[in-house]
Amino acid sequence: MREQELCVCDLCDRLNVRQSKLSFHLKTLKDAGILRSRQQGKWIYYSLNLPQFAILEQYLSDLRRFSPMLPSRVCMDDERCG
Repeated sequence: MREQELCVCDLCDRLNVRQSKLSFHLKTLKDAGILRSRQQGKWIYYSLNLPQFAILEQYLSDLRRFSPMLPSRVCMDDERCG
């Protein structure tokens, strides 16, 4: 999807998943701004929203890099944790 847009039927074939399940996830990703869609006739084609996807990639990269430094548990009550 980075290089070309794909219709739902192509995505279902490539991912070996039913359209009903995939449609839910595509809608979620579209609502989050990760995917774009366009309709041509009865088909809907999906592609990555590259600027938004790059932001997500950077966030996940930072999370992986900094997660070993984060405490496993943060106590908000100094008296109990003290």
